[in-house]
Amino acid sequence: MIKLLHVVAIGALVSSALYAYTIKYGTTLEAEQLQKIKSKAQRERDAIAVLKAEWQFLTRPDRLQTLADRHLDLQPFSVTQVVRASDIPNRGPKVDAIGRKLEDLGLGLPTETPRDRKASATTPGGRP
Repeated sequence: MIKLLHVVAIGALVSSALYAYTIKYGTTLEAEQLQKIKSKAQRERDAIAVLKAEWQFLTRPDRLQTLADRHLDLQPFSVTQVVRASDIPNRGPKVDAIGRKLEDLGLGLPTETPRDRKASATTPGGRP
């Protein structure tokens, strides 16, 4: 009986040691993955900072003015370019092409839901 108890105790000791080892190994693996993710996030932040700096460099007003002068061939502003709001033509009515097609097919009419049928079946006087 004591030998059996010793075997069970040794088995429990070995199994608990294996369980502790797997937990330690899993924790170490997760810690390494967390460190990799943190370093990747920092690299992405650095890349974003570089891109923002490049964007600020490329959108400098003096650089944009030079490019506009070179490539756009802009003319000076003249008074004839200014119009009054009353000179602008009115916009036509908004046309809903899909809605018009549905109406032509007879599908644009409102439909009755079950609640509407119940309401129309009963009159305010209480008689159906």
